[in-house]
Amino acid sequence: MALTDGIYAIVLTLLVLDLKILEAPVVSNAELMADLVHQIPNFIAYLISFLVIVIFWMRNHWILKPLTTGNETVFWLNLLHVFFLSLIPYTSSLVGHYEQDSLAVMIFSASLGLSGLSLMFLHHYVVGKPEWVGELPVKPWTAPNWWMDYPAPFIALGSICLAFIHIHAALGIWLFVPMWAALLLVFRR
Repeated sequence: MALTDGIYAIVLTLLVLDLKILEAPVVSNAELMADLVHQIPNFIAYLISFLVIVIFWMRNHWILKPLTTGNETVFWLNLLHVFFLSLIPYTSSLVGHYEQDSLAVMIFSASLGLSGLSLMFLHHYVVGKPEWVGELPVKPWTAPNWWMDYPAPFIALGSICLAFIHIHAALGIWLFVPMWAALLLVFRR
């Protein structure tokens, strides 16, 4: 889990590197404001990516924490997840720089969706290995509702379809992920 935590931390750090400041030694308030307004797509892509990645990180801990052992399949499924996860800073940057391009939004949504899907595959695999579990986890861990617990692949499909019609709606739909996670926390207490 330490490797995974490190990769998550690096991915979150890489996200912020796309937020740039003007290179001029002196700028007026108007120039600074114009630059900030120009970077709004970068900030939006950063916000969405940051929130979704943090939720994936929490979910990854939730999946792996009850395990007392594992095997190479768990290792490879986790690596598949962090592979897709590591693409998010690049795809987030694409959206920030080409915010009016539906293809950039589709690639961004696909990377988030594949990250979520790979996490779902990891959970699905370890749920089938009850002998690996130390302390019995809560029911959502042992009998997950795949639609409710892993909305990212479905939101990705919706976002990709929406990108053909309305780019901002295709990005905005990703804000449902943190709201969804918050609702799950409230209703599962």
